[in-house]
Amino acid sequence: MKKLYTFGSQKTTCKNCRRAEALIEEIIRGHEDKFDYKKLHLDSDEAEELGVLCTPTIVLDGNIIALGEIPSKESLKNVLLS
Repeated sequence: MKKLYTFGSQKTTCKNCRRAEALIEEIIRGHEDKFDYKKLHLDSDEAEELGVLCTPTIVLDGNIIALGEIPSKESLKNVLLS
């Protein structure tokens, strides 16, 4: 099972954080059994362990795959479902 985390702001006004989460949910829909997906905040232990300092950040199996930006749907899909 792949560990997939999104790190976002605790403020619900962060549009990019919400867009990143929605994009991931859309991509992994139907593949949920392959992912341990968690939405986390910058003040979480995981953020500290991984050195995450900005949002949105997407982490797959301990590797940052997007930092401070939302990748295209196609590129994110290729990374997540490969």
